[in-house]
Amino acid sequence: MSNNRLVVKFAGESGQGINTLGEILSRSVKDSGFYNFAYREYPSLIRGGVASYQVDIAGEYIQSSQRKCDILTLLHDKAKDTYLTSVKKNGVVLHGTQELNLTDDQKRYIEENNISFVSLDTTTMALEAGGIEIMANMVLMGFIWKLLSLKTKPLEEIVKEKFKNKNVDLEAEIKCIHAGYNSDLVTEKLLKPVTFKSKKKLDNAYSMTGNQAIALGAISAGCRAYYAYPMTPSTSIFKFIGDTYKETGILVKQAENEITAAQLVMGSMNMGTRAMAATSGGGFDLMSETISCAGISEVPMVIALAQRAGAGTGVPTWTGAGDVMLAVNAGHGEFPRCVISVSNPEDAYTLTQRAFNIAEVYQLPVILLTEKQIAESIFSIEKLPKPIKIERGLNEGEKRYDITESGISPRWIPSSDNPVLQVNSDEHKEDSESTEVSEEIIEMSNKRMRKLQTLKDNLPEPEYYGSKNPETVFVGYGSVGNTVRDILNQYPNVGYLHYQYIYPLKYENILQMYEDGSRIVLIENNQTGEFGKLIKQESGFEIKDRLLKYNGRPFFIEDILDFLGK
Repeated sequence: MSNNRLVVKFAGESGQGINTLGEILSRSVKDSGFYNFAYREYPSLIRGGVASYQVDIAGEYIQSSQRKCDILTLLHDKAKDTYLTSVKKNGVVLHGTQELNLTDDQKRYIEENNISFVSLDTTTMALEAGGIEIMANMVLMGFIWKLLSLKTKPLEEIVKEKFKNKNVDLEAEIKCIHAGYNSDLVTEKLLKPVTFKSKKKLDNAYSMTGNQAIALGAISAGCRAYYAYPMTPSTSIFKFIGDTYKETGILVKQAENEITAAQLVMGSMNMGTRAMAATSGGGFDLMSETISCAGISEVPMVIALAQRAGAGTGVPTWTGAGDVMLAVNAGHGEFPRCVISVSNPEDAYTLTQRAFNIAEVYQLPVILLTEKQIAESIFSIEKLPKPIKIERGLNEGEKRYDITESGISPRWIPSSDNPVLQVNSDEHKEDSESTEVSEEIIEMSNKRMRKLQTLKDNLPEPEYYGSKNPETVFVGYGSVGNTVRDILNQYPNVGYLHYQYIYPLKYENILQMYEDGSRIVLIENNQTGEFGKLIKQESGFEIKDRLLKYNGRPFFIEDILDFLGK
């Protein structure tokens, strides 16, 4: 594992430019021909508090992080208490802080693990290079770049691009990079060169977050309106669509709350305009009444639910996947819906488009699940999939809620040449008129629920990766799949069954693998195994072996390796 991956971590206080350093490093190593995955940790504060930005560098496509790093760069003394023990044996710690007060335990950890400790007076070095104090971070970046034994041109180009529209002396920034790169403190012992080779040239590849891919998917799906109230970790979808509205023509509106955002989506979709909203757990709670209204009215909806850790406010800037059952059961009463889970930019882009198609063809709410780990992490991808065909499901008819075998009734755009379109959130008859007649209630309820089976019959099977004859099969969804897939080449007897379509659930593959003798292991980023509960609810099969994590952190490579090593 360590021979094909090299990990760099920046740590300090929020507001010290940690994100900028991480983004520059991620994009620069990509342009140098290496895949990477960038992961952020930060507190729920505007400024202050310990934060980090980790970049895993590899010679092949990766989608997850290691727990340990090869190079730790400390920008503040406080960061050492959180992150010093994350340094690998024979690793390097750089710091440009004026004071770094180590405890006896920390000194012992450094000695026992043969960690090299380098103190850089980055401020003085920046000033001597012709820069200003704030450019000290570029000195650190240059030093790291030399440790990686990489050529500076890709780094210089990314720095120029990053700061080109800011009031910055770009020439001084580059000089500060070279001051660190040419430092006499770079010795043979410290070098951590990238020795693995990239399989492909990646300077035309993308550095992209999951949320950016969702936004691009919505644009490709023909979304014409986006409504939201900002809530971490969904907000960057809002920002991306807002930043590009002049190019796309999408109407972007910040609602006064999530209730209004959901109702705006429902109203727009009812009138034939593809629309979307995104939120997190607490905001989604407020949307649930509108989702129920859309369910009985058979109005399409697309809501992205970006999960984070904990109930209530929880830990809002950390990751988790504890809203699966919320998505499956949101809204009062019984009505069909579809729940889809993304895991990386490639499938986020495609699945967002499919969410719109499913919503319109089957006339129901679609909840698109993502997680902070997917939403805000940076993936290096060679290209996005081709856009899929837009399917609106519009067809002519006279009865809006016509009873059909598939459960799907005619739907047309209001103000078209078709009959008047009446939508009713009371229970209703085929002609949209309200009803309280027992037989009519049963008939219409059954019609709606038949859509669930029709949808299930047309959904793809879960994706399988790994051994053809596995002894162990992990079952999961979302970001956990990225970590499992990253280790499969080390375990010839391990497989992974990945679910994109959470509900309605296709569970037959799980039962078949169990009958074939495989050990089935549920893996989830929550405390109670919510997806496992859903599998048992739908199939009667209980997955007893479980690997669960619920401390706000994602699954690291070591978590899977430790489990398989038991």
